[in-house]
Amino acid sequence: MNTKNLEKSYVLFLVVYIIMILTGFILPFFSDPEYVMSKNTLSELGAQNTPNNWIMNFVFILLGFVTFINGFNVIGKHRVQIFVLLVFCLSFILTGIFMHAPIDRGVVYDSFQNEMHSVFSTITGISFCTYCLVVSFITRWKNQKLIAISVGAIALILSYLMVIHSDYSGLYQRGIFIMAFGWILYSFKFYEYVFTKKEYFQLINRNQK
Repeated sequence: MNTKNLEKSYVLFLVVYIIMILTGFILPFFSDPEYVMSKNTLSELGAQNTPNNWIMNFVFILLGFVTFINGFNVIGKHRVQIFVLLVFCLSFILTGIFMHAPIDRGVVYDSFQNEMHSVFSTITGISFCTYCLVVSFITRWKNQKLIAISVGAIALILSYLMVIHSDYSGLYQRGIFIMAFGWILYSFKFYEYVFTKKEYFQLINRNQK
């Protein structure tokens, strides 16, 4: 992909990221009357039988796609890292396909979808932290490595806080989403990565000619 197309792809990623943030803070006013922003998560905005749930789920799916497309363009030659990113993006997309149970459990809903949503949410969290770790191995500079590891650690801490302070789960999860995708955006644009083994040997052979 040429530089112009790379830039367009990155701008699309940025736009979808901003839409995700706006949706997370505006959609609650057009969702279930029982929805409380501080307590309820983004997944519950996309829950089954919830007003305008398709908007949040569409954003999840679109964000997953544009994240992987940009990642493939930037680190596609690093097989381990791109595989972990694929798992992260795919599981994130599936959280938008398999919907959370509604806030009012008295409403009829598909329990299988809710269970699958929970499974893919867990995989999304684990794979993101794993991605932070494996990316730290291919970044060129020490401060980039530290930031990657720190983001993964903060995501773990905030996930734990969602469990022990459930009344603030909505705020903690929004913090995770804004930080995680914001860091991914930043890393795709400003991180420098080491050569793959293939690139390294190609460079040596070129210099020997």
